[in-house]
Amino acid sequence: MLVKIHGAAILVFLSLLIVAESVGAAKIIPIREQIIKESIKVYTPGESIPFDTIPQMHNDEYFFDAYDELVEMLNGGRPYDLKRAEFLVEWAYYSGGIDYNAFCDSVTNAVNTLKTFIQMKEIGQYKTAANAALFEYFTKPCWMNNNRAFTYDVVDCGGEKDLSKVFVSKVIRIHSGQCFSLPVYYKILCNELGGKASLATAPGHMYIKHVGEDGRWVNVELTTGSFARDEWYIQSMGVSTEAIKNGVFLTAMSDQEDIAYMLYMLGVAYLRKYKEYDYFTLLCANRILEVLPHNCYALELVVGTRQQWGYDYVHIIGDIPSDFIMENYDGQYGAQMLLNTIGYTRITGEEYIRRVEKAYKEIGKDVPDSWKEFREQINRVEGCTK
Repeated sequence: MLVKIHGAAILVFLSLLIVAESVGAAKIIPIREQIIKESIKVYTPGESIPFDTIPQMHNDEYFFDAYDELVEMLNGGRPYDLKRAEFLVEWAYYSGGIDYNAFCDSVTNAVNTLKTFIQMKEIGQYKTAANAALFEYFTKPCWMNNNRAFTYDVVDCGGEKDLSKVFVSKVIRIHSGQCFSLPVYYKILCNELGGKASLATAPGHMYIKHVGEDGRWVNVELTTGSFARDEWYIQSMGVSTEAIKNGVFLTAMSDQEDIAYMLYMLGVAYLRKYKEYDYFTLLCANRILEVLPHNCYALELVVGTRQQWGYDYVHIIGDIPSDFIMENYDGQYGAQMLLNTIGYTRITGEEYIRRVEKAYKEIGKDVPDSWKEFREQINRVEGCTK
């Protein structure tokens, strides 16, 4: 059906995925072996990489080690561990400048506090005990969080200027994060508590899903410290039927999808650190697509990488046909068409603001003053692009 709708380009893209999947399933190749096997050019970290149609990337040992461990976890060679996966992304970005034991201690301290709350409230017999404790911990000033509920950080919330804005270690340190780091921290704590919760996404957004005592799904909105119905996401965020049917949005993510998201974030961390797309970001995307061919984060990374390569090619080499540019176009077009087919959608900064402000209004909370500055900032940026 996909080939019939979108033609040759998406057929080429999907056939490449099938070949990659069959190869990847047989053996997980460490990144240093891939560099040799595929004749990838490597450059010293910090060195400017000139555009070249030959695969190339920075020779960053920290990103290589994090990549190998995450790929093993993604493929089942290592046990699922979201806490470790989050740490690896931060560790690579900081060039090994953070300590795993210290990171674990911070998580353990919070877990012990939450366990004490569960014991004090005598709710340990309930299957949602961890979820109840976590909602209290995140949303209400109380003794568990030193009277500092966790809040939404609107300053550089996408980590465009400073990627640490989206790290869990930052959430732990200052009790402030955004709609991706807050749910990831919740999920890490819930895992450590032995509870049940899942990450879930909507356009440009992430939240928590867990099963309530009555067996029904509960959606936890850490952005506003409230609960939301699926209908709210569908109506306010424009989630399509195709996206729901294909499991793109509003679906509880599996353990494997959690790790795929962290491998995607490793690619984003690399991009933010070196300010350029190169073969490493494509490797991260391809490894995800080998096991999850419809993963929207990986497909987005493919589109972004190949789009930038196309711009660089035309700017440096010119509008000259070649095998490279045709294959690059097929890869970009195929990934974009697949995103369109499965119902994936993006949102602008202004749209995101409207949705959050609407959510605050619906639950009877005042919009924080910090949103005014954020709105002005978004309006300035988007006004310049019109």
